[in-house]
Amino acid sequence: MKGILLINVGTPAACIRKDVQKFIGDMLSDPLVMGKSEWMSGFLAKNIIAPASSRKSLEKYKLIWRKEDPAISPILHFMQMLAQSLEKKKGIPVEIAMRYGEPNIEQALKNLEKKCPLLHEVIVFPLYPHYAQSTTQTTIDEIGRIFYKRPHSYRLKFVEPYFDHPAFINALAKNAEPYLADIDKLVFSYHSLPIDQVETAWKKGREFDYVYQAKETNRLFCEKLKIESQYTLLLYASQRGRNWLKPFLDTDISDLPGLGWKKVAVIAPGFPVDNLETLYDIDIQARELFMKAGGEKFVFVPSLNDADEWVEAVWKITTGV
Repeated sequence: MKGILLINVGTPAACIRKDVQKFIGDMLSDPLVMGKSEWMSGFLAKNIIAPASSRKSLEKYKLIWRKEDPAISPILHFMQMLAQSLEKKKGIPVEIAMRYGEPNIEQALKNLEKKCPLLHEVIVFPLYPHYAQSTTQTTIDEIGRIFYKRPHSYRLKFVEPYFDHPAFINALAKNAEPYLADIDKLVFSYHSLPIDQVETAWKKGREFDYVYQAKETNRLFCEKLKIESQYTLLLYASQRGRNWLKPFLDTDISDLPGLGWKKVAVIAPGFPVDNLETLYDIDIQARELFMKAGGEKFVFVPSLNDADEWVEAVWKITTGV
């Protein structure tokens, strides 16, 4: 029997400052995220960056945190819904885990073992379609570290980046199409990365090339919906410094109305599940900047979340059916 482990970067446990600070500190302590030594990453993250940024980050989380019972983060809610849909529709045990925070990887694997004592393979499905050392690689490393601490009766299978998989492209296109009427420009927004990390990965080949993979997703998406490239734009968000991939969403989005593009839609293909980067950086911050600059229409394209077409795509990508 097979099981699926859906994994994402993470979320604060609760919308309070200490939990936000802990999440930021844990994530940025990872040398694969910071690009510095383990000691230096941990020192900077937990003693300087997290304490200094947690208050501002908390205010952002308050704007997007779910008010429904239970009051949890959107990323956790939609991952739970996606897992439930996969289990119900495909009859396969599914658990969710976060690289940082809860639910943690070790407990998720134990939960799969309890659900299915005859488990012989766990398919690890990262909810990031494009390779990056700060997401894909650190997830692989951490799962391996935890898995090999003790013997298991099952094996692990990691789903490789699926940026160009037809099922992923089809799900993106079907989800986005209703939002793309009457616009001047379609903006693709991707999480920015440090340029040195991007260049290091690029030298290894296209299977590690974040920029190539993002552009290929965009090309296939536009091909699917018959959108001409001159009506699209690629911007990067959530940068933490100047030497990160640009142009930046939070600066260049304000220029579009002045260039005659007063009606835009923004989609974030790198995030199959809505989170702070989509619900705040795009739907709140970028919207406000664009409209204040003279924009007339700003359309936020939601992530795939637990949409039926995404459930089917995850199944096809994991099983090859």
